[in-house]
Order: sequence, then C-alpha cells, then structure tokens
Amino acid sequence: MGIFNRLGREVEEFKQSAKEAADERHDYRCEACDARFSTEYEECPDCGAEAVVPADDE
Repeated sequence: MGIFNRLGREVEEFKQSAKEAADERHDYRCEACDARFSTEYEECPDCGAEAVVPADDE
C-alpha cells in the first residue's frame, strides 16, 4: 500500500507544479489594473480599460 501512497503524492506534486508553471505564463497584461492574460484582448475583461499590452516580464 505504501507504493501507491507515494505514487499518489508524486502525481499530485507534478500536477501542482505543472499548474503553477502554466499560471505563470502570461503574454499580455492590462496597464490599468495589472491583470494578466494568455490571450490578447482589445479591452481588459477585468476592468474594461482599453489598455491590454504585451507583457514584457519574460
């Protein structure tokens, strides 16, 4: 039973690290409210400002 517990923990850790890495990847940001997005928008879905620009934090 110990091998399944260990394997389950390792799988969960991998899922969490993959999710964190995906969350960190944002190509665009809103200059008004600093929201981050993976896709480009003409206006920010969070605050409505037309200030979505490419993120320069790479």
